[in-house]
Amino acid sequence: MENVIKAFTRNEKAKVARREGFIPGVIYGKDVKNESIKFERTKLINLLKEKGEKAKINFYLNDEKKHGIIKDIEKDPATGEIVHIDVQEIENQETVKWTVPVVFSGKDLLINKDLYLQVYSNEVDVEGDSSKIPDNVELEVNNMKYGEEIKVKDLKLDPSIRLIKDPDTILAVITNA
Repeated sequence: MENVIKAFTRNEKAKVARREGFIPGVIYGKDVKNESIKFERTKLINLLKEKGEKAKINFYLNDEKKHGIIKDIEKDPATGEIVHIDVQEIENQETVKWTVPVVFSGKDLLINKDLYLQVYSNEVDVEGDSSKIPDNVELEVNNMKYGEEIKVKDLKLDPSIRLIKDPDTILAVITNA
């Protein structure tokens, strides 16, 4: 089921929106006028927990369905709470540059073998059709052996997606625990 949340045009200052239970933000994009918006705090936080902070999102703004990617989340340095969000509006099949999170699954099973996954980067920059870029790339590491490296070129992406980083860039290495 598609998770769609509501955004509202924001006329008040960001501080007032936060006090009223919203997370203020801005939406921008190609052929889109920058606009101050706000999302209901609870609904946006739940969506981010489900999809991650670098997610593609679907939302309604003034009863019009829109698609976007989260470009930036500003957090309060003292509390860690989200205080502002930037969303780039995109059209389906629009070419975009985006940072995709890399999820390493099976790390717990490495511990049983006295191994550890040393992560150097848990995201990768890509460019391509927005409808083909995944929310994240999952890599299974539980069967890897000591000294094995995971490189950008090991990621399984749609062939139309272009990697911006050097394909030989090391994302992680299996080391001794």
